[in-house]
This record gives sequence, structure tokens and C-alpha cells, in this order.
Amino acid sequence: MFEKAIALDPQYAAAYAFLGFLYTVRWALYWSQNPQILEQGLALAQKALALNDLLPVTHRVLCWTYVWKKQHDLALAEGLKAIALDPNDADSYSILSQALNFAGKPEEAIGFAEKAIRLNPHYPAAYITSLGWAYELLGRDEEAIVAVKRAVALNPDWLPPHLFLAAIYSNLGREEEARAEAAEMLQINSNFSLEGFRQRIPYKDPMVTERILANLRKAGLK
Repeated sequence: MFEKAIALDPQYAAAYAFLGFLYTVRWALYWSQNPQILEQGLALAQKALALNDLLPVTHRVLCWTYVWKKQHDLALAEGLKAIALDPNDADSYSILSQALNFAGKPEEAIGFAEKAIRLNPHYPAAYITSLGWAYELLGRDEEAIVAVKRAVALNPDWLPPHLFLAAIYSNLGREEEARAEAAEMLQINSNFSLEGFRQRIPYKDPMVTERILANLRKAGLK
């Protein structure tokens, strides 16, 4: 759809931004095994920026793409620009919350996730997942479970909430529940692997990556 929009109007900045976001999502959700897809996503977002640097969506997409390129400072700067351009854009608060989690700032992430939820009471699963994820990073596992289970209820076929639940249950020694969530992950995407996770997941602190990997391994993932 966005490619068709670009073909009809090569100056349509938002179409480049949304298409760039889809490229990055394909990498983030294990739909593509080609790391070059991130470069394609970045190029599209930068094209959108060149056409119109006042669109919040462009800076939001750049935030998300820089996260997955593990360029955390750039990601946070772009997330803040998106919010400055439109302080009522719930998606920008959610994306910045996720970027803050990856950057090792879950306390700040909570505030942005809560703001996203207040701005959009009919929020998608990503908003509440980011909130639960921040709780998990702070060791508030029971609160994390409540939030992430809400995300599963909103979108049962989205992989990240199941991943977080598998890791949290494993950490708490709730092995049966952890393995059930791991099985759900493989039903959603049979290409998921711990090595693939290690290669792409963009936590700034490698110790966080190793901790989650250990818990997912205990849940039976390979």
C-alpha cells in the first residue's frame, strides 16, 4: 500500500516513513533473517525526513529504527523530537517508552508508557507491553505479569508479550507456565531462536540480554 502511494506521489513523506517502519518491524519480529532490511528501513525514514522534517511519524520511525541499530542516543533524541512536534501523539510516547527500556532507563519508560495509555484509552498491545516490560526490568515481576497478560488478551498472536511472560515465569521458577509461553512463541514464529535473539535484540546493557537468554533457555527454547 505504501509503495503504491509512493509511486503515485514520490514526494509523500509519510508513506516513506511508514514503509520504513514496516521494514524495521520485519527484522524486530523475526519475519526476516536479512539484517540489511534495517538499512533499507533507515534509508526510507531518512528519505521521509529529507522531504518533510516536521512530521512526527518520521522522527518516531527514526527512533524505532535507531533502536534496532543499537544507536540508543540517536533513538532517544528522535523520540523526543516526535513528541515535541506533537505532544498528543500516543504512538510517539509508546515508541519512546520502548526505546528507553532498551537503553536501560525503565523508570523513565514507565512514565511515557502511561502517558501513551492516557492519550489513547483504546491502546494497542504494544503500549501495555512496554509498561510491563519496564516493570520486568525493575524486578517488579508480578506487576509485569498483569500488564503483559493484558497485552496477550489484546493481541494473542503477537510474539513479544509471550516472550516476556516466558522469561518472567522462568525467572520465578514457574516452569510449566514458562514452557507454555515458549510453545506459544514457536507457534507464532517457528523461526525464533536464541541465537537470533542474541544477534538482534538491542539492549544497551549486554547483561540484560544474557539474563533474558538464560530464562528463555530454562523455558525450553533453543
